[in-house]
Amino acid sequence: MFERINFPWLYVIEALLWLPLLASFIGLVSFLAAQPIESLDLQGKSLPAGWEAAVPNHGRYLRGFLMSSHPWGFTAVALLMVASVGAQYLVSKEQARKRQIDGAERIQAHRIALTLTAAFILLLGYLVFSQILVGVTPA
Repeated sequence: MFERINFPWLYVIEALLWLPLLASFIGLVSFLAAQPIESLDLQGKSLPAGWEAAVPNHGRYLRGFLMSSHPWGFTAVALLMVASVGAQYLVSKEQARKRQIDGAERIQAHRIALTLTAAFILLLGYLVFSQILVGVTPA
């Protein structure tokens, strides 16, 4: 599937594939760990109007969704996760094949590309955990 894609673009594709992978992870968490608002012990406080469920997160809450209310949404998020993981596997397999074909003369370029990709993934993870998965405090 990725045989025609040349050297640096495989690493760009790998980095970009982390976006739907992380989005589907967040989506799955918002379904699988969600609790109905009524079942939460908010001690007289409330969460934003319109939330049907929430995911407890260290004293804060992330918006959650009930699978029974959104079966197609859950299915879409699960399929996105499977597709993202499958695409990541195929890209990784093709990267290994290209590294083997290129041999020793281009190994340094592959290492640099792999390092830059890893740095992007770490930055993306930091942003997700520090900006998106922060949650809200009941008011």
